[in-house]
Amino acid sequence: MQIGRKPLVAMVSGVLLSLVSAAVQAEPRPYLESPTVAFRPLTDGDVRPLNPKVRYVGAYELVATGTSGLVGLSDIQVFPTADGVQAEAVSDFGAVARFTLKADGKGGYLDSPLEIDPLRDADGKTFDNKSLADSEDLAYDPATGRRFVSFEGVQRVMAYSDWRGPGETLPLSGLALFPSNFGMEGLTYLPDAKAGDALLIGVEAGGFWRCELASDACAPVTGPAAPGFLYMLTSLAVVDYADPVRRHEILALYRYFDPLTGPRNILRLLKYENRALTVITDLVRPKPYDNYEGVAAQKTGDGYRLYLISDSLKENGRSKLLVYDWTP
Repeated sequence: MQIGRKPLVAMVSGVLLSLVSAAVQAEPRPYLESPTVAFRPLTDGDVRPLNPKVRYVGAYELVATGTSGLVGLSDIQVFPTADGVQAEAVSDFGAVARFTLKADGKGGYLDSPLEIDPLRDADGKTFDNKSLADSEDLAYDPATGRRFVSFEGVQRVMAYSDWRGPGETLPLSGLALFPSNFGMEGLTYLPDAKAGDALLIGVEAGGFWRCELASDACAPVTGPAAPGFLYMLTSLAVVDYADPVRRHEILALYRYFDPLTGPRNILRLLKYENRALTVITDLVRPKPYDNYEGVAAQKTGDGYRLYLISDSLKENGRSKLLVYDWTP
């Protein structure tokens, strides 16, 4: 499937969104002290899901103390631990943030220590400009734990075995040159014992690509159109690598923006099979409106907990976390 041409109004809206985001966010500053993050509950807005099998859990604003680096969050991954859920999030400023989501017994989360580390190039150096640092999505190999990050400014995918170590730029071939600031917003890992493991890339301007890790060769994948006018892809995530059915199901988060009504989102469930993506159902249309760019799923007793994180357009730059429970 070739990348679709984006309508002019969508391109203009995307540019306006980028300008608004850049205007309200200050460049991150170094640590002032040992940083922490609090999860301030939000009660305003209509957060009803689209699907009767999805239940709204809560919305939280991430309030960091001791650093200004918790801004511009573009994607999230979650990993269950003995102390709660370990969360990792990458940012538009070329950094990875790590914190713990631990229930406080009152419907919220306890304050957490916060680690923020800059992403590094193959020489172990940090990125010295926004185009190089603009990380958009995060994936991981469930067998090895190796992380993969897609970058939108200077188009590339980098692999990390250690968040504080150097990154490796994958020599991917066969990708188109995507429009500036409308590139690789979606990235997830596809384990496949027969065909070989691969990365699935979703492009904000339209289109999906499968990149074989054994050969680094990429090819277009047949996939659905966006869910509506002006909607563009912002994140991809496999539902559950441990489940033989859910490992072929993919969460796809789409964003809509125009300068008059602001941003809105749709979370859609896709199925990947025979190098093609098809729509299963729509799950969530999150509100209060914000620029949600990342999605992750965690296995629970009877289903999955879904986490959506925003790259906030608000003046304070604080990201929001939306939480839903889904019982398939």
